[in-house]
Amino acid sequence: MAANCTDPGDDPPCGRCPTCKQIAAGTHPDVIALEPTADRATANIPVEAVREVVRQSGFHRYNAKRRVIIVDPTEAMGPSAANALLKTLEEPPKGTGFVLVASNASALLPTILSRCQRIRFGAVPHDEISAWLAGRGHSESELAARFAQGCPGRALKLAEGGLAERLQLRGRLLDTLAGRLQNTFNWSGEVVDGKRQIWVRRVESVLEVLEDLLRDVVVHASGGGGELQNSDIPEVVDRWAKALWPTGVEACAAAIQETRDNLEVNVTGKTAFDALILAIKKELGPACRG
Repeated sequence: MAANCTDPGDDPPCGRCPTCKQIAAGTHPDVIALEPTADRATANIPVEAVREVVRQSGFHRYNAKRRVIIVDPTEAMGPSAANALLKTLEEPPKGTGFVLVASNASALLPTILSRCQRIRFGAVPHDEISAWLAGRGHSESELAARFAQGCPGRALKLAEGGLAERLQLRGRLLDTLAGRLQNTFNWSGEVVDGKRQIWVRRVESVLEVLEDLLRDVVVHASGGGGELQNSDIPEVVDRWAKALWPTGVEACAAAIQETRDNLEVNVTGKTAFDALILAIKKELGPACRG
């Protein structure tokens, strides 16, 4: 709960008082976010940014009882940046706490992990996310909640305009897979066009769409009875399931991971993306075209 919530009994934070509004807007002076620098070629947290946050942590707090420094995602810190944070993380200034957000704890340095208390967050139930979005006035709450995979932040981004973009991206992916080989090369050129930090996000969006489709393939083919995320295109899910289950799913998942690995070591974006789409087309075979 925020220190200055209008109603001290509110849990979670009220969201209405000046403190909560400042935190939501990213302008609260005692809540510092350490994130990848947008103007860099790679989505990393540079060591200079870590040193600046360490310097700020030594200042007196502005008006809150505690200062909170949020590192998100922690995996974005390279060894030099992580080592620059170690001493402060182990002995933070009085009244200062660190929140390190990570989706892959195994990617962190052991020296970072040893100084942290791990708190696991499970997926939020679909109906709770849908009701939460509806309460905020979003009309596409049900569909956004289904695509969010239990992540409220992801659901909110989808509900605030990302859903239409995601559905458009899915349509472009399916059209490309069904088209000629030249279509693949043309689209990959569009996806990886521009600054690296921008097109890397585009590639990640495509990977997420693919992962959602593969998840539905597993649900459908295994007869698990779970709800499909792509329930508006059941014929596509059924066609993919017949072509991919079970070994093709593993091959596609491996191609997705290989793409992420290649981007981590700065393989040319077009090369990595072309290889991904060609691998998916190969596994799907005639199922690409319907």
